[in-house]
Amino acid sequence: MFIMRYLIGLFSEIVKLKRVKRTGWAREGVPDSESVADHGFGTAMLCCLIGEKLAVNKEKLLKMALIHDLAEIETGDIVSQRGTKITCSLKDKFKKEKAGMVRLFSKAQHSGEYVKLWLEFEEQKTREAIILKQIDKLEMAFQALDYENDVEPSKLNEFWEDAGTTIKEPFLIELFNELEKRRKNYKK
Repeated sequence: MFIMRYLIGLFSEIVKLKRVKRTGWAREGVPDSESVADHGFGTAMLCCLIGEKLAVNKEKLLKMALIHDLAEIETGDIVSQRGTKITCSLKDKFKKEKAGMVRLFSKAQHSGEYVKLWLEFEEQKTREAIILKQIDKLEMAFQALDYENDVEPSKLNEFWEDAGTTIKEPFLIELFNELEKRRKNYKK
């Protein structure tokens, strides 16, 4: 019975991520902008579609993608970077998010695994973590391209700049460059 109650409680918390709006899009006036959960879905789908091409443990990459923003259930979407400019204390952001992850998974059967994967992503020391950070930014660029239908494209320049400075993996750079070409050829 405890496991059933716990799973219901845990997943009831996780679905709250669907209500947490991505701060940057909302700030730029994107109507009906995506939630953090929407972004997580897009990131996970990219991992599924291109993970094997990037010489990583695809299962680990996918799990990491699914949990990388879960702390935002507690903290909200804290914007730490606008373009290339750091906008908040990364140490404070990490501290708040770590506390959120520990609390969220405190009673989970495999709590150590989830918190460890999240820490691995945050520390950016493994290939999967480094690749996921880049895929995360690539997904943001895909979303920015879509949102150029809804707002003045120049309002989204910082998102493109952020993605462009983060993405270093050759295949991901190719994808990003193709998105930029489409942006330049884009007609409203």
